[in-house]
Amino acid sequence: MRALLCWTVLLCVLGLPARAETVNSIPRPRPGSWSVDTTGTLSSSTLAGVNRWGAEVDGKGLGQLAVVVVSTTGGRNPRTFATELFNLWGIGHAGRDDGALLLIALRDRKAEIVLGDGVDSSSDTARSDALMSGEIVPAFKRKDPEGAVLAGARGLSDLLERSPLNASVSSTASVPDVPSSPPSGVTTPVQPEVPFRSPYNSGSYYSPTLMERVASNEQAPWFFGGGAGALVMGAAGLRRWLRRRPRICAQCAQPRQLLDEDSDDDHLDQGQLREESLGSVDYDVWWCTSCQDARVERYGAWFTAYSKCPGCSYKTKSESSTTLVSATYDHGGTVRVTVTCKHCSYHDSFTRSTPKLTRPSSSSSSSGGSSFGGGRSSGGGSSGSW
Repeated sequence: MRALLCWTVLLCVLGLPARAETVNSIPRPRPGSWSVDTTGTLSSSTLAGVNRWGAEVDGKGLGQLAVVVVSTTGGRNPRTFATELFNLWGIGHAGRDDGALLLIALRDRKAEIVLGDGVDSSSDTARSDALMSGEIVPAFKRKDPEGAVLAGARGLSDLLERSPLNASVSSTASVPDVPSSPPSGVTTPVQPEVPFRSPYNSGSYYSPTLMERVASNEQAPWFFGGGAGALVMGAAGLRRWLRRRPRICAQCAQPRQLLDEDSDDDHLDQGQLREESLGSVDYDVWWCTSCQDARVERYGAWFTAYSKCPGCSYKTKSESSTTLVSATYDHGGTVRVTVTCKHCSYHDSFTRSTPKLTRPSSSSSSSGGSSFGGGRSSGGGSSGSW
Protein backbone atom coordinates (compact mmCIF):
# COMPACT_ATOMS: atom_id res chain seq x y z
CA MET A 1 0.00 0.00 0.00
CA ARG A 2 2.83 2.38 0.89
CA ALA A 3 4.61 1.64 -2.40
CA LEU A 4 1.38 2.18 -4.34
CA LEU A 5 0.89 5.54 -2.63
CA CYS A 6 4.44 6.64 -3.55
CA TRP A 7 3.95 5.70 -7.19
CA THR A 8 0.63 7.56 -7.27
CA VAL A 9 2.22 10.74 -5.90
CA LEU A 10 5.13 10.47 -8.35
CA LEU A 11 2.82 10.05 -11.34
CA CYS A 12 0.75 13.01 -10.23
CA VAL A 13 3.87 15.19 -9.96
CA LEU A 14 5.18 14.09 -13.34
CA GLY A 15 1.79 14.73 -14.89
CA LEU A 16 1.66 18.33 -13.76
CA PRO A 17 2.22 20.82 -16.57
CA ALA A 18 5.32 23.02 -16.53
CA ARG A 19 4.83 26.30 -14.71
CA ALA A 20 3.98 29.03 -17.19
CA GLU A 21 5.91 32.25 -16.98
CA THR A 22 4.11 35.53 -16.53
CA VAL A 23 5.32 38.87 -17.80
CA ASN A 24 6.03 40.00 -14.24
CA SER A 25 7.78 36.77 -13.18
CA ILE A 26 10.53 36.93 -15.79
CA PRO A 27 13.66 38.41 -14.19
CA ARG A 28 15.04 41.51 -15.83
CA PRO A 29 18.53 41.24 -17.34
CA ARG A 30 21.22 42.50 -15.02
CA PRO A 31 22.98 45.72 -16.05
CA GLY A 32 25.21 45.06 -19.06
CA SER A 33 23.30 41.91 -20.00
CA TRP A 34 20.79 41.55 -22.83
CA SER A 35 19.54 37.97 -22.41
CA VAL A 36 17.39 35.90 -20.07
CA ASP A 37 16.90 32.12 -20.22
CA THR A 38 14.51 30.82 -17.58
CA THR A 39 14.74 27.25 -18.96
CA GLY A 40 18.49 26.68 -18.63
CA THR A 41 18.62 25.55 -22.27
CA LEU A 42 21.26 27.94 -23.58
CA SER A 43 24.97 27.55 -22.88
CA SER A 44 26.99 30.30 -21.27
CA SER A 45 28.83 30.87 -24.54
CA THR A 46 25.56 31.44 -26.40
CA LEU A 47 24.34 33.90 -23.77
CA ALA A 48 27.71 35.64 -23.95
CA GLY A 49 27.30 35.91 -27.71
CA VAL A 50 23.89 37.53 -27.32
CA ASN A 51 25.28 39.94 -24.76
CA ARG A 52 28.14 40.80 -27.10
CA TRP A 53 25.74 41.75 -29.92
CA GLY A 54 23.55 43.70 -27.49
CA ALA A 55 26.45 45.63 -25.98
CA GLU A 56 27.84 46.46 -29.41
CA VAL A 57 24.68 47.97 -30.86
CA ASP A 58 23.86 49.79 -27.62
CA GLY A 59 27.41 51.09 -27.37
CA LYS A 60 27.03 52.66 -30.81
CA GLY A 61 23.84 54.38 -29.67
CA LEU A 62 21.82 52.67 -32.43
CA GLY A 63 19.32 50.79 -30.28
CA GLN A 64 18.84 48.04 -27.71
CA LEU A 65 18.00 44.38 -28.17
CA ALA A 66 16.95 41.60 -25.82
CA VAL A 67 16.57 37.82 -26.15
CA VAL A 68 14.26 36.00 -23.73
CA VAL A 69 13.74 32.22 -23.62
CA VAL A 70 10.86 30.77 -21.59
CA SER A 71 9.19 27.38 -21.48
CA THR A 72 5.61 28.49 -22.20
CA THR A 73 3.36 31.51 -22.06
CA GLY A 74 0.66 29.36 -20.45
CA GLY A 75 -1.84 29.66 -23.25
CA ARG A 76 -1.52 33.41 -23.59
CA ASN A 77 -1.09 34.82 -27.07
CA PRO A 78 2.70 34.91 -27.57
CA ARG A 79 2.50 38.18 -29.50
CA THR A 80 0.59 39.93 -26.71
CA PHE A 81 2.89 38.38 -24.11
CA ALA A 82 6.03 39.58 -25.90
CA THR A 83 4.70 43.09 -26.47
CA GLU A 84 3.73 43.48 -22.81
CA LEU A 85 7.19 42.29 -21.74
CA PHE A 86 8.83 44.74 -24.16
CA ASN A 87 6.92 47.69 -22.73
CA LEU A 88 7.30 46.56 -19.11
CA TRP A 89 11.08 46.56 -19.46
CA GLY A 90 11.17 49.61 -21.74
CA ILE A 91 13.56 48.09 -24.29
CA GLY A 92 15.19 50.86 -26.34
CA HIS A 93 15.90 54.49 -25.66
CA ALA A 94 13.15 56.88 -24.61
CA GLY A 95 12.15 59.19 -27.43
CA ARG A 96 13.77 56.98 -30.07
CA ASP A 97 11.91 53.73 -29.29
CA ASP A 98 14.74 51.80 -30.93
CA GLY A 99 14.34 48.45 -29.17
CA ALA A 100 14.00 44.90 -30.51
CA LEU A 101 12.95 41.81 -28.54
CA LEU A 102 13.22 38.15 -29.52
CA LEU A 103 10.95 36.02 -27.31
CA ILE A 104 11.14 32.22 -27.61
CA ALA A 105 8.62 29.87 -25.94
CA LEU A 106 10.20 26.43 -26.32
CA ARG A 107 7.28 24.20 -25.31
CA ASP A 108 4.88 26.30 -27.35
CA ARG A 109 7.26 26.11 -30.34
CA LYS A 110 6.71 29.83 -30.90
CA ALA A 111 9.04 32.76 -31.54
CA GLU A 112 8.19 36.47 -31.62
CA ILE A 113 10.18 39.51 -32.74
CA VAL A 114 8.78 42.76 -31.32
CA LEU A 115 10.11 46.02 -32.74
CA GLY A 116 10.03 49.43 -31.08
CA ASP A 117 7.88 52.13 -32.66
CA GLY A 118 10.98 53.87 -34.00
CA VAL A 119 12.28 50.81 -35.87
CA ASP A 120 9.12 49.27 -37.32
CA SER A 121 9.14 50.82 -40.81
CA SER A 122 8.35 48.66 -43.84
CA SER A 123 12.05 47.95 -44.40
CA ASP A 124 12.56 47.05 -40.72
CA THR A 125 9.59 44.66 -40.84
CA ALA A 126 10.87 43.11 -44.08
CA ARG A 127 14.23 42.38 -42.43
CA SER A 128 12.43 41.03 -39.37
CA ASP A 129 10.32 38.68 -41.51
CA ALA A 130 13.40 37.49 -43.41
CA LEU A 131 15.26 36.84 -40.16
CA MET A 132 12.38 34.90 -38.65
CA SER A 133 11.51 32.76 -41.67
CA GLY A 134 15.01 32.40 -43.09
CA GLU A 135 17.14 31.90 -39.96
CA ILE A 136 15.37 31.46 -36.63
CA VAL A 137 12.59 29.02 -37.55
CA PRO A 138 14.81 26.81 -39.79
CA ALA A 139 17.36 26.53 -36.98
CA PHE A 140 14.69 25.34 -34.54
CA LYS A 141 13.45 22.84 -37.14
CA ARG A 142 17.04 21.53 -37.27
CA LYS A 143 16.86 21.20 -33.46
CA ASP A 144 19.55 23.87 -33.08
CA PRO A 145 18.26 26.35 -30.47
CA GLU A 146 21.76 27.74 -29.90
CA GLY A 147 22.12 28.59 -33.59
CA ALA A 148 18.61 30.08 -33.66
CA VAL A 149 19.33 32.40 -30.75
CA LEU A 150 22.73 33.51 -32.07
CA ALA A 151 21.32 34.15 -35.53
CA GLY A 152 18.42 36.04 -33.96
CA ALA A 153 20.66 38.29 -31.86
CA ARG A 154 23.00 38.96 -34.75
CA GLY A 155 20.09 39.64 -37.09
CA LEU A 156 18.41 42.07 -34.69
CA SER A 157 21.70 43.91 -34.22
CA ASP A 158 22.00 44.22 -38.00
CA LEU A 159 18.35 45.32 -38.26
CA LEU A 160 18.87 48.12 -35.75
CA GLU A 161 22.07 49.31 -37.42
CA ARG A 162 20.44 49.43 -40.86
CA SER A 163 17.12 50.88 -39.74
CA PRO A 164 16.01 54.11 -41.43
CA LEU A 165 16.02 55.62 -37.94
CA ASN A 166 19.81 55.36 -37.98
CA ALA A 167 20.35 56.21 -41.65
CA SER A 168 22.64 59.15 -42.32
CA VAL A 169 20.63 62.29 -43.06
CA SER A 170 23.26 63.27 -45.59
CA SER A 171 22.50 60.24 -47.71
CA THR A 172 20.03 61.86 -50.08
CA ALA A 173 21.10 60.33 -53.37
CA SER A 174 18.15 59.09 -55.38
CA VAL A 175 18.35 55.48 -56.47
CA PRO A 176 15.72 54.15 -58.89
CA ASP A 177 13.63 51.22 -57.77
CA VAL A 178 14.51 47.88 -59.31
CA PRO A 179 11.46 46.07 -60.70
CA SER A 180 10.78 42.58 -59.37
CA SER A 181 10.09 41.37 -62.92
CA PRO A 182 11.11 42.52 -66.42
CA PRO A 183 8.92 45.29 -67.94
CA SER A 184 6.16 44.08 -70.20
CA GLY A 185 7.19 43.77 -73.83
CA VAL A 186 10.91 43.98 -73.09
CA THR A 187 13.09 40.99 -73.89
CA THR A 188 15.65 40.34 -71.22
CA PRO A 189 19.02 39.31 -72.66
CA VAL A 190 20.29 35.97 -71.48
CA GLN A 191 23.38 36.24 -69.35
CA PRO A 192 26.21 34.29 -70.98
CA GLU A 193 27.61 31.42 -69.00
CA VAL A 194 31.20 31.71 -67.94
CA PRO A 195 32.90 28.35 -68.47
CA PHE A 196 34.62 27.56 -65.21
CA ARG A 197 35.20 24.09 -63.88
CA SER A 198 34.06 23.71 -60.31
CA PRO A 199 36.74 22.50 -57.92
CA TYR A 200 34.04 20.52 -56.11
CA ASN A 201 32.19 18.56 -58.80
CA SER A 202 32.17 17.69 -62.47
CA GLY A 203 29.40 20.12 -63.43
CA SER A 204 29.89 23.69 -64.59
CA TYR A 205 29.98 26.38 -61.92
CA TYR A 206 28.42 29.69 -62.95
CA SER A 207 30.18 32.94 -62.05
CA PRO A 208 27.35 35.44 -61.40
CA THR A 209 27.31 39.08 -62.40
CA LEU A 210 27.75 41.87 -59.85
CA MET A 211 23.99 42.48 -59.54
CA GLU A 212 23.38 38.76 -59.07
CA ARG A 213 25.99 38.57 -56.33
CA VAL A 214 24.49 41.61 -54.62
CA ALA A 215 20.87 40.44 -54.83
CA SER A 216 21.44 36.73 -54.33
CA ASN A 217 23.77 36.31 -51.36
CA GLU A 218 25.16 37.79 -48.19
CA GLN A 219 26.55 40.87 -49.94
CA ALA A 220 23.05 42.30 -50.26
CA PRO A 221 22.69 43.86 -46.76
CA TRP A 222 25.61 46.26 -47.11
CA PHE A 223 24.67 47.16 -50.68
CA PHE A 224 21.07 47.97 -49.79
CA GLY A 225 21.88 49.31 -46.32
CA GLY A 226 21.24 52.97 -47.10
CA GLY A 227 18.02 52.93 -45.10
CA ALA A 228 15.47 53.37 -47.91
CA GLY A 229 12.57 51.00 -47.42
CA ALA A 230 11.83 50.84 -51.14
CA LEU A 231 15.28 49.46 -51.82
CA VAL A 232 14.79 46.60 -49.38
CA MET A 233 11.57 45.55 -51.05
CA GLY A 234 13.19 46.01 -54.44
CA ALA A 235 16.11 43.84 -53.35
CA ALA A 236 13.75 41.05 -52.31
CA GLY A 237 11.95 41.22 -55.65
CA LEU A 238 15.22 41.35 -57.56
CA ARG A 239 16.50 38.34 -55.65
CA ARG A 240 13.43 36.27 -56.53
CA TRP A 241 13.50 37.27 -60.17
CA LEU A 242 17.24 36.69 -60.69
CA ARG A 243 17.05 33.34 -58.97
CA ARG A 244 14.05 32.02 -60.90
CA ARG A 245 14.50 33.59 -64.33
CA PRO A 246 15.05 31.05 -67.17
CA ARG A 247 18.57 29.82 -67.87
CA ILE A 248 19.80 28.98 -71.36
CA CYS A 249 22.64 26.52 -71.94
CA ALA A 250 25.56 28.28 -73.66
CA GLN A 251 26.54 25.09 -75.49
CA CYS A 252 23.27 24.02 -77.12
CA ALA A 253 21.09 27.12 -76.58
CA GLN A 254 18.37 24.98 -75.00
CA PRO A 255 16.51 25.95 -71.81
CA ARG A 256 17.85 24.48 -68.59
CA GLN A 257 15.64 22.79 -65.97
CA LEU A 258 15.75 23.79 -62.29
CA LEU A 259 16.11 20.61 -60.24
CA ASP A 260 14.18 20.16 -57.01
CA GLU A 261 15.88 19.99 -53.61
CA ASP A 262 16.14 16.19 -53.65
CA SER A 263 17.41 15.87 -57.20
CA ASP A 264 20.02 18.62 -56.96
CA ASP A 265 21.80 16.84 -54.10
CA ASP A 266 23.34 14.46 -56.64
CA HIS A 267 25.28 17.38 -58.13
CA LEU A 268 26.60 18.85 -54.85
CA ASP A 269 29.68 17.75 -52.95
CA GLN A 270 29.72 16.95 -49.25
CA GLY A 271 30.74 20.46 -48.23
CA GLN A 272 27.92 22.05 -50.19
CA LEU A 273 25.44 19.58 -48.73
CA ARG A 274 26.70 20.46 -45.27
CA GLU A 275 26.21 24.18 -45.95
CA GLU A 276 22.62 23.52 -46.99
CA SER A 277 21.94 21.42 -43.88
CA LEU A 278 23.26 24.26 -41.69
CA GLY A 279 21.22 26.85 -43.57
CA SER A 280 24.27 29.02 -44.30
CA VAL A 281 24.09 28.56 -48.08
CA ASP A 282 21.44 27.33 -50.51
CA TYR A 283 22.31 25.93 -53.92
CA ASP A 284 20.28 25.81 -57.13
CA VAL A 285 21.17 23.32 -59.85
CA TRP A 286 20.09 24.05 -63.42
CA TRP A 287 20.26 20.91 -65.60
CA CYS A 288 20.70 20.78 -69.36
CA THR A 289 19.04 17.62 -70.65
CA SER A 290 20.69 17.89 -74.06
CA CYS A 291 24.27 18.37 -72.85
CA GLN A 292 23.84 16.41 -69.59
CA ASP A 293 25.43 19.34 -67.78
CA ALA A 294 24.68 20.81 -64.34
CA ARG A 295 25.06 24.51 -63.61
CA VAL A 296 25.43 25.11 -59.87
CA GLU A 297 24.50 28.50 -58.40
CA ARG A 298 25.28 29.56 -54.83
CA TYR A 299 22.99 31.70 -52.62
CA GLY A 300 24.40 32.65 -49.22
CA ALA A 301 22.09 33.39 -46.29
CA TRP A 302 21.84 37.04 -45.25
CA PHE A 303 21.81 36.24 -41.53
CA THR A 304 23.64 33.17 -40.26
CA ALA A 305 25.77 32.10 -37.31
CA TYR A 306 28.27 30.48 -39.69
CA SER A 307 31.13 31.99 -41.68
CA LYS A 308 33.74 30.85 -44.19
CA CYS A 309 36.15 28.24 -42.85
CA PRO A 310 39.84 28.99 -43.58
CA GLY A 311 40.47 25.25 -43.81
CA CYS A 312 37.90 24.01 -46.34
CA SER A 313 36.51 27.37 -47.60
CA TYR A 314 32.92 26.33 -46.95
CA LYS A 315 30.56 28.51 -44.90
CA THR A 316 30.56 26.04 -42.01
CA LYS A 317 32.70 27.73 -39.34
CA SER A 318 31.15 28.56 -35.99
CA GLU A 319 32.41 30.24 -32.83
CA SER A 320 31.65 29.73 -29.17
CA SER A 321 33.06 31.68 -26.24
CA THR A 322 33.71 30.95 -22.58
CA THR A 323 34.18 33.73 -20.04
CA LEU A 324 37.53 33.49 -18.27
CA VAL A 325 37.40 36.84 -16.48
CA SER A 326 34.06 38.64 -16.17
CA ALA A 327 33.99 42.31 -17.09
CA THR A 328 33.05 44.74 -14.33
CA TYR A 329 32.46 48.48 -14.11
CA ASP A 330 36.14 48.90 -13.16
CA HIS A 331 37.93 46.63 -15.63
CA GLY A 332 37.38 44.66 -18.81
CA GLY A 333 37.12 40.90 -19.09
CA THR A 334 38.59 38.03 -21.04
CA VAL A 335 36.83 35.31 -23.02
CA ARG A 336 38.21 32.23 -24.71
CA VAL A 337 36.89 31.85 -28.25
CA THR A 338 36.76 28.37 -29.73
CA VAL A 339 36.44 28.10 -33.50
CA THR A 340 35.32 24.85 -35.11
CA CYS A 341 34.18 23.78 -38.56
CA LYS A 342 31.09 21.63 -38.98
CA HIS A 343 32.55 20.09 -42.17
CA CYS A 344 36.31 19.66 -41.86
CA SER A 345 38.68 19.16 -38.93
CA TYR A 346 39.58 22.84 -38.60
CA HIS A 347 39.89 23.97 -34.99
CA ASP A 348 41.30 27.07 -33.35
CA SER A 349 41.21 28.70 -29.94
CA PHE A 350 42.26 32.14 -28.75
CA THR A 351 41.47 34.71 -26.06
CA ARG A 352 39.75 38.03 -26.60
CA SER A 353 39.44 41.05 -24.33
CA THR A 354 36.01 42.51 -23.62
CA PRO A 355 35.30 46.11 -22.60
CA LYS A 356 34.35 47.02 -19.07
CA LEU A 357 30.67 47.42 -18.31
CA THR A 358 28.99 50.79 -18.75
CA ARG A 359 27.12 52.05 -15.75
CA PRO A 360 23.39 52.62 -16.43
CA SER A 361 22.44 56.25 -16.97
CA SER A 362 19.96 57.95 -14.68
CA SER A 363 17.33 57.71 -17.42
CA SER A 364 17.41 53.92 -17.22
CA SER A 365 17.37 53.60 -13.43
CA SER A 366 13.61 53.22 -13.44
CA SER A 367 13.82 49.98 -15.42
CA GLY A 368 14.56 47.93 -12.31
CA GLY A 369 18.35 47.87 -12.62
CA SER A 370 18.56 46.75 -16.26
CA SER A 371 20.26 48.76 -18.98
CA PHE A 372 17.06 49.52 -20.90
CA GLY A 373 16.12 53.15 -21.40
CA GLY A 374 12.33 53.38 -21.65
CA GLY A 375 11.48 52.46 -25.24
CA ARG A 376 7.94 51.62 -26.38
CA SER A 377 6.35 49.30 -28.93
CA SER A 378 2.89 49.05 -30.49
CA GLY A 379 3.48 45.38 -31.31
CA GLY A 380 5.10 45.55 -34.76
CA GLY A 381 7.41 42.73 -35.79
CA SER A 382 7.28 39.09 -36.87
CA SER A 383 5.95 35.74 -35.61
CA GLY A 384 7.20 32.22 -36.24
CA SER A 385 6.51 28.62 -35.22
CA TRP A 386 8.12 25.25 -35.86
